Amino acid sequence: MDVVGAALSRRLRSFFRSRRKLQKLQDSFHNLGWYALTAWSRWKLKGFQGPVIAITGTKGKTTTTRLISRIYSDAGYRVGMACSGGVYVNGICVLSGSFSGVDGPLRAYRAGGRDLLVLETAHGSIQRYGFGFPDCNVAIFTNITDGHLGELGIETLEEMLALKWRLASRVRSGGTIILNADDPLLSSLRPPRCVEAVHLSLARSPAHGGADLGAPLYRYDYHGAVVKECGGCPSIVAEISDAPLLCKGFAPYNAYNLLAAIASVEAMRPFLPVSQESLLKSLMSFGSVPDDNPGHFNLFEGAWGRVLLLAGSNRDSYQRDAQALARIRVCPPFPVGRIIGVITGIGMQSTSYIRELAGIAASVCDEIIIREPLPRYRHVRAPGEISSILKSAALESGIPYHAIHVWSETSDLIRDLVLPNREANRFVAVFSAFAQEPIIDLCRRLGDLGSSSNRWS
Repeated sequence: MDVVGAALSRRLRSFFRSRRKLQKLQDSFHNLGWYALTAWSRWKLKGFQGPVIAITGTKGKTTTTRLISRIYSDAGYRVGMACSGGVYVNGICVLSGSFSGVDGPLRAYRAGGRDLLVLETAHGSIQRYGFGFPDCNVAIFTNITDGHLGELGIETLEEMLALKWRLASRVRSGGTIILNADDPLLSSLRPPRCVEAVHLSLARSPAHGGADLGAPLYRYDYHGAVVKECGGCPSIVAEISDAPLLCKGFAPYNAYNLLAAIASVEAMRPFLPVSQESLLKSLMSFGSVPDDNPGHFNLFEGAWGRVLLLAGSNRDSYQRDAQALARIRVCPPFPVGRIIGVITGIGMQSTSYIRELAGIAASVCDEIIIREPLPRYRHVRAPGEISSILKSAALESGIPYHAIHVWSETSDLIRDLVLPNREANRFVAVFSAFAQEPIIDLCRRLGDLGSSSNRWS
């Protein structure tokens, strides 16, 4: 017995001296708590009598979530919203932080969302713990891109699609799945039985892939009209060419968010009707000020020039934002002098991927400022490694050595870049502020300095 006790004592001492084993034990307890929270949230929300709209995808989740919440709030409903920016009730933030996981739905409900819950659903939470709600009436799939490949063992777009498509199984019988018809992966999917599919497109002749050709299609025709096509019979639903989200045509990709919101309102009409007048009022006001959608194509201006906050996090969003900057340079809505791009990278991205981000920014910028990412975004990379990769790629892309500046993660965008300069026509484009400073705080500070009206003309 003494021998057994001594052996057990040695094993316990060895275990508690091992950091790796202790971390594994800590992670197990942490995950157990999240699993319990997921089960508790689902059980409590079974008593929620209102409808639920869930949004997933790579890009556009937060904007779509905020826009839909705004539409129903303006229509007089009590709306609970959970997204990567916090928990909101009728546009008022009750909890700040990221709540696009399993902890968001119950908090949005308890905060006062008695009529409707609008929930952003991130892939990380789906992979780890599932969903924090039992089911939903409408599921929106914005797109599938390579933005988060390499996380949680997901290496291909097909694997990412399979993960996000789990949301389709949560749609109630008679519910609606809204799909981006211009996304080749999403357009080929067939929804579960007893669920209606609705498609969105910006293309003149969208290809539905393997999807039901008889399904309703909402299309933006670039003359400013949203056209609904069903059974070969087109009808104009709304005219949105002057919607603030489109930024006078400099952000045409936001039309997908507008289409998704319109399609969800149509699908929800039997449960929570919204008048056409109220819908148009919301569409034509949302995005007019940065507070509507912090960090997503927000324009600030003052004696120090102009600052544009972008939500770039991957190659697709960098390319999209670079195209917008190219349009601004060719057809300037205001005097544009030097374009300064502020960029960073994330440790989980490959070296070639990080280099490509710098190349995209360099194609439209005269000067590059490289911000060292915050420590939590470095992952396994050493301090300074990501900045070195970006600097090398920017040089190879043609940016002169004297026009490339490397800043530490402790540098302050406003203190070190915005305020010291009085070059009125200077244009600063912050490609990926999320990995540099708290975006909502950055929006607030820039708004305090000068105009923040998102004026594009």
